[in-house]
Amino acid sequence: MKTALQFISLFLFLCIGCATEVQAEDFDAANKKNNVKPNSKIPALLKNKTSRFNSNEAKLIEHFLKEKKKTTVTSKKTAKSIVEKAAVISNSNEKADHSISIIKNDPILKNESIKSATDPFTDTQEKKQIGTYIEQIKIRVLNLKDRYETNKSHTVIVEVENNETKTTGLKMEADLPEKWNLISISDLGSLDTNEKKMVLISFYVPADTPPGSVPATFHIKNANGSKIESKEIVFSIEPNYDLDVFNIYTPSKLQAGETIEAKYEIKNKGNVEQEIFLSSKNNIKGDKLIKIAPNSSITVDLSQETNAKYYDFRNIGTYLNVISNTTEKVYKSFGSTQVFPSKLKQKDAFFRYPIRASLNYNSHTYKNNHFSTISSEFIGDGYLDLDKKNYLNFVIRAPKQQNLKRFGVTDQYSLIYKNNNNTTVYLGDHAYYINRLGFDSRYGMGFKVDQNVKDWTLSAFYSKPRLYSFNSEALFGFKSVYHFTKSIHLGVALERSKGTVMGANKNIEENLDEKGQIATFNFEYRNKNTFIDAESSTSMTNKNVDYANYISLVQKYKNLTYSGSFTVAGKNYFGTIRNSLQYSNSLYYKLNKFDFVVGQTLSQVNKRLDPLFYAAEPYYENFYGKIGYRFGSKNYINIRLDKRVREDQLEPKNYFYKEHGLDYRYLYSNSAFVLSFNGRIAKTQNLLSEDLKYRNTYSHNLNASYRFSDHLTLRGGINHNYSNRYGKSSFNTNYYRYSMGFNYNFNKNFRINTSYNSGFSPEDNYLRRDFINTNLTIRASKNHLFEIRANYYENPGAVNKKELLAFGKYTYSFGVPLKRILEQGGVNGYIQVNDKAINVKDIKIIAAGKSLVTNEKGSFELNNLPLGKNYILLDESTLPFGVIPAGKTPFEVTVQKDKNTDLNIELVKSASVVGTFIFPKLGKPIINNLEGFLKMENENFTYTVESNVKGVFKFQNIVPGTYKLTLIRYKGNQFFEMEKETQITVIEGEKAVIEVPVKGKERKIQFKSKNFKIGA
Repeated sequence: MKTALQFISLFLFLCIGCATEVQAEDFDAANKKNNVKPNSKIPALLKNKTSRFNSNEAKLIEHFLKEKKKTTVTSKKTAKSIVEKAAVISNSNEKADHSISIIKNDPILKNESIKSATDPFTDTQEKKQIGTYIEQIKIRVLNLKDRYETNKSHTVIVEVENNETKTTGLKMEADLPEKWNLISISDLGSLDTNEKKMVLISFYVPADTPPGSVPATFHIKNANGSKIESKEIVFSIEPNYDLDVFNIYTPSKLQAGETIEAKYEIKNKGNVEQEIFLSSKNNIKGDKLIKIAPNSSITVDLSQETNAKYYDFRNIGTYLNVISNTTEKVYKSFGSTQVFPSKLKQKDAFFRYPIRASLNYNSHTYKNNHFSTISSEFIGDGYLDLDKKNYLNFVIRAPKQQNLKRFGVTDQYSLIYKNNNNTTVYLGDHAYYINRLGFDSRYGMGFKVDQNVKDWTLSAFYSKPRLYSFNSEALFGFKSVYHFTKSIHLGVALERSKGTVMGANKNIEENLDEKGQIATFNFEYRNKNTFIDAESSTSMTNKNVDYANYISLVQKYKNLTYSGSFTVAGKNYFGTIRNSLQYSNSLYYKLNKFDFVVGQTLSQVNKRLDPLFYAAEPYYENFYGKIGYRFGSKNYINIRLDKRVREDQLEPKNYFYKEHGLDYRYLYSNSAFVLSFNGRIAKTQNLLSEDLKYRNTYSHNLNASYRFSDHLTLRGGINHNYSNRYGKSSFNTNYYRYSMGFNYNFNKNFRINTSYNSGFSPEDNYLRRDFINTNLTIRASKNHLFEIRANYYENPGAVNKKELLAFGKYTYSFGVPLKRILEQGGVNGYIQVNDKAINVKDIKIIAAGKSLVTNEKGSFELNNLPLGKNYILLDESTLPFGVIPAGKTPFEVTVQKDKNTDLNIELVKSASVVGTFIFPKLGKPIINNLEGFLKMENENFTYTVESNVKGVFKFQNIVPGTYKLTLIRYKGNQFFEMEKETQITVIEGEKAVIEVPVKGKERKIQFKSKNFKIGA
């Protein structure tokens, strides 16, 4: 088969070569006939073309030379054109690149010129025959973008190039994808040879166009409408995640106690299906996690209850948050409803000082034993004047039950007074913070006064502990601070006291015989990026002189923050800390969604602490580095590497270990669900055990909470700790801990919180201790509050481990009147109707700038009105159709001090009167224009209307009753009058039709004597 094909190809090759030789002779003859000097290389080119051209190329050249007796080859360009046409025929499915390469690489066509008299291809018929093979028109898109957005208009610039003779009547058309809208295409017209033109094509891409590649085709047509060139363009459509959220309906107003029903619409304006999460402070009806298809919309119904005990007008908003889980973007829409009360609650006429009086009950039960105690407290907290210049806070707790078995209830008597932010006085039991260095804050009976004088703050203090013996010596001194600027403060303090008994830390011995004073200088500087806090102290006692210093620095520069501190106290320093060293340094850097931290801390602090309440602080040293990354607004992850030593300072020691390891943390949070997973993987050396090998240790913690609604939240957690840090054992021990609980808020007046915890952290207490904790809060009214707490647990070391600790508290809140500020009264109103079918609810009443609406019985209550005459308005636009008040508005009432005046408002169905002027004595009226102004009145109401040309008039929305009808005046140029006085009686809800007899009115002309003459 292969041999046969080769034979056929050779045969065709030879045949084409012979035919071409003949054409070469014709080519030379044509040149001689036209007196053209032949180029000797051209015949050779054509004779030897079999070595360079395929059969189709040769056939095309042969065709042209046979049809054209007068060869008019003039240049290399014409020869090139011949070969290009041949290349198109040779492979109709490929572009002319091949033939162009032949020309470029051919040594004869590249370097020689072919001269002739005329172009052999000027014949129109010949061009027409080969036009389908010539790329006469080229189309190129100049500004094709990588991606096109939907729901937008775009414009492309198309370059059209004419490679042949001038062409006229050209027109470009665009074949766009379905649903795309063509906006405009600029004119193309005529193109000269080798001329280029730009065509602007504008189109609109619909929002629901799917993402991905979408083809479109641009066509060029000639004057006859035939396509002469086409170009397919592929547009890349990018995903569109656009959402729109808007409020469809929210009631404009309703009565307090009713439910707001609102409707929102969510529209996916994009081209991608999205998963969305709905959230709102209002109640959402239906699912909160929804998938919404492209170019579609859904409606969401919200409801919000209102409190019937709202006693003033208010705007209550509804809103819908839509969170796209696809893009993590948040969309919001809002609505607002005016809520009117049916009663305006009376304001307190007095300015009062707020006070709380409480009764406390404590109970402890275990085995067959029960201990309980009752104590009370009296607390005041508030301003003493309307200008808020004088503030007072006091606390009284009693009785003192410090030595009661199982309970150590102490008494307290404290008072704080502030005057105009310049003077502050502390009296009674207080713990005064003076400086970080110096003495500890000794809780006891005494005083402190702070006084601002221009740029100075001066303080003096005295405290004598009276409850416990650990630090029972008096503490007193003074302090002054000078404020150079708002940013720079400089102070000095001097304190004096005596020593204390043995504290919680074994490194600080008791020093009862030591007494002296401590002088401390402090400096503080704050601005936007820098914070410096520094102290320097000197202690001088009857035994030693020593020093302590402290400095803390925070410096921010763009995204980089440095923070560090340094504390040192001498071995014989007399203050709270002694023989101590502590320093730390850290660098924090934030880069986009990343954050980086490196740092180190050394802490060897020995404090004077009361062992009844505090444990000694551990020694520790840490080196650490952390990297964190935030995935959008919901996800955060970090990893922390560290090396640390930690030593318990209690005796006997519970822990003393070295460790290096890795901490990890993942946090997910949104408006309803929070998940935290964290832990540590480490190598630990227990320095208390005999075996000092590093052992594998780890801990893992999982905690989560989910808010099912505005009322209910569930939470839970589990922890597994595998370690040999604690105790002297050489073996690793598993510690398990888990917890669960819930919060339930029935409403703002009733809340319950319950949790179960299987134990505590091993570093605090390595013995297991299960407990259940419950808190209940009930607010019976504004004045009454009940609180109950119960703790049920197992106490290690007891024969019967189950114990119950309970606490109950009742608080009564009230205000002591200090000054009367209002002289006021009120109105009790009622809407009366004879027809029970008339709806008397939601009628708007306005008084003294306050608004409310009637309830279903038509009653309302206005308070806080000024004494004397008041005017009550009724918004008639809120009345049922065809219903009007039977009395004059506004309604006048006289308000008396501390009393409520009754007001009855009667509503009736309105009546109407339709009348016509007639002439009873004539067959037809002698007056053609009966336009006039009429008045209908009685002692309470007056109505006016205008009659038309035919004498027809109409009174509407008339209060039923008897009225007198009069013609005020006529409007036209003809005069008439009513024949007699007319009275009309209208009945509630009915229309009266009347005829009013009229007659022409005589007009008398009277001449008055004047001093004038007629004529000459």
